[in-house]
Amino acid sequence: MNNKKLQLSLLAFLVLVITGAGIASMIGGHKSKNALKSGAKGLESAMAKKSGTQPVPSLAPPADPVEQLEQQRTGAIGEVRRTRMHPTPENMKKLVALINTDKDTAVLSEALNTLGVLAQRGIDSQQACKLLAQKALDKDFPSRGEALLVAAILGKNKALPVVAAFIKGGGDQTPENIGMLGWASRALSMIATPQSVPIIEKLISETSDPDVRGASYAALAKAGTPQAFSILKQQAQTSTGKDQAYSTAALSESKDPQIRQWIVNAIQDGTLGKDAISTLAMMPAAPDIFGRVLTEGGLSPGKQIDMLKQIATGIQGDPDRKKLVLALAPLVYSGDVSVQEEAMKLVAQAGGKKVADIIKPFLSSDNPDLRRDAFFSYMKFANADNYKYLFDFLDDQNPETRRMAIFMIGRFYGASDRSALEQAAQSSDAFIRDKARQYLSSLN
Repeated sequence: MNNKKLQLSLLAFLVLVITGAGIASMIGGHKSKNALKSGAKGLESAMAKKSGTQPVPSLAPPADPVEQLEQQRTGAIGEVRRTRMHPTPENMKKLVALINTDKDTAVLSEALNTLGVLAQRGIDSQQACKLLAQKALDKDFPSRGEALLVAAILGKNKALPVVAAFIKGGGDQTPENIGMLGWASRALSMIATPQSVPIIEKLISETSDPDVRGASYAALAKAGTPQAFSILKQQAQTSTGKDQAYSTAALSESKDPQIRQWIVNAIQDGTLGKDAISTLAMMPAAPDIFGRVLTEGGLSPGKQIDMLKQIATGIQGDPDRKKLVLALAPLVYSGDVSVQEEAMKLVAQAGGKKVADIIKPFLSSDNPDLRRDAFFSYMKFANADNYKYLFDFLDDQNPETRRMAIFMIGRFYGASDRSALEQAAQSSDAFIRDKARQYLSSLN
């Protein structure tokens, strides 16, 4: 089972590495002598006059260098893939030779992946790990990041000295060096053992790049030791922006009640900024954490509104938001109208009968603003069984509300609505009158 998982990991890595490499299909073929004979007579006569013994030259244009390169690349990758299908020591030697000589990154990525697959099947695994370590630390090797990643997948803790040396050679914060540190963070995520924590901490101290640090925070969360979460807590407490967002999200992976409580307190006292709260809203622990924030209280109406807006930003487009939204539903019943309105907008995103039941009572609210927000939130639940509540909004003070109501009625009305439509046809709003008369005409 472990071997199969490793092989799948390596294959997934390959997809990430070579996607977009632009490997073209082979383009080729040549014109035969018969094809030449069927061409222009003048050309055939000229060739015959020149020499009856000389071969007729090809009329094909000179091969494009780019095309030639793509053909060579395609052929090399095909050979590597055939090697994977036949895991033998001889084929391992071929891979090693290719890795030592080829400079094409697309070919090398395929070869490094295949090297890992063969090694996990027991084919010269020690030699493979040694070669990977060597290539990872060779600054002239064009795919050293991929070599480090495969070494980490295969070696786990045994690869930690290589990762440490790789980080040490990272150099200044140039784009190229930051890219190398990114490979190191991904390699550490593959290892993610207690022994890796000091090296991950070292990596965090080596760069200010938020994406490298973010992957490092994820590796700490995966390692899951008290020391790892202590580092994450310190980062969340002292950083801002994306850095704080990534460290807080990783910190939320802890099941320790004290750490969860620290996050709750950090939301309440304003330690966590808007980026952190938006990112935290997408994490599995979000319903528990934000549910505790509401249960414990302590947030002013202004802070509650800010929190709801930040959460809404985080969960946009997230299909798995229902648990979090329902955890925030109590704010719909808040005594502050502004909080109620913001909560209702957020709760309406989740959909489903539970949410509809939460919103429905506010359709008859005495507060016109709350009633309008309830209408627009509940409207998405309108169907042929419950649409008749829309008629109650045809006299609403807000023209947008009453016009949307008559528009939605047009999707569901029937003969039983004749009386209500006749009344609407006498409305002082010309848009309502015209639509109601149109619907009545269709019934006649």
